[in-house]
Amino acid sequence: TVYSITETAMLNGLKPYNYLTYVMEQMKDLSPFPEKEAMLELLPWSNSLPADCRSKLKK
Repeated sequence: TVYSITETAMLNGLKPYNYLTYVMEQMKDLSPFPEKEAMLELLPWSNSLPADCRSKLKK
């Protein structure tokens, strides 16, 4: 599962470590059953991810 998330992050032009760190930090503040919109913002293709998660190179 972690490998799949890492590869998906890389395919979406993200730095895997920064992305996973960001997602884990955000998820600890969510409720046990978060709203769909809150989860959509954490997906690797979301435009709302911070710049430090993004790589300069996109595959």
